[in-house]
Amino acid sequence: MLWLLTVVTTAVVVVLALFVKDISRVPTVAQPAALSASARTLDRGTTSGGTRHQVSSRHSRPAVVSHPQVTDSASGLSYQRLPSPWSQGCPADLNTSMFNWSAGENAVAGRVSMGGSVIDWHGLACSGQLQQQFAYGGPTDLEPTAMSLVSALDPAYYGGVQHSRTIEDSSAMQVSGHLAWIVKFEMTYPDGASQGLTWSSELGAVVVVDLGGSQAPAVFYVSVPANLGTQNVATLIDSLRVS
Repeated sequence: MLWLLTVVTTAVVVVLALFVKDISRVPTVAQPAALSASARTLDRGTTSGGTRHQVSSRHSRPAVVSHPQVTDSASGLSYQRLPSPWSQGCPADLNTSMFNWSAGENAVAGRVSMGGSVIDWHGLACSGQLQQQFAYGGPTDLEPTAMSLVSALDPAYYGGVQHSRTIEDSSAMQVSGHLAWIVKFEMTYPDGASQGLTWSSELGAVVVVDLGGSQAPAVFYVSVPANLGTQNVATLIDSLRVS
């Protein structure tokens, strides 16, 4: 009996010794889970070459596109300069006793036969000061002044071709915080082909801008034949600013 007890005790001591030896191989300090997660996150931002890329949650803002501008120092207006075939300058022959354009741009839409002569017909955008022939006493005169300008422009610039005019819009607006009025109109040419026109309609607008004080109002005039893209009228009006 004593012999059996000795054998059992010896076996237990051997088992305990092996268990202690095995657990001594396991590190006694465990790495916190939060630290491990952080380490994994950093590793995902590191390339095999050892360069770490920073990750940002912000989206990059698109670059601001800046268009060339026509700047009219006389009237104080500025507006977008359209790309080719448009070029700088308001056609000089548009200046009359009633209209004096100090800046602008134009493009040749085609040629038209008038009074035995063949001349270039332009799409155009012109600006200048309101001339004294048009009575103006302040912002309350913006609408009638704009309508008077359209009525005067019609025979002066379109009279050589049979046409009809339709008012598309007449409304108040602001240009750089200044009170203004816009009149949009459409010219149609029912027999334009007989004079060489390759387009049948033209979209135009007049904008009168009150500059305050004793300054003469600024005037912007645009007229674009259909073959030059009438959407350019809206583009130019939207770009209009007081410098």
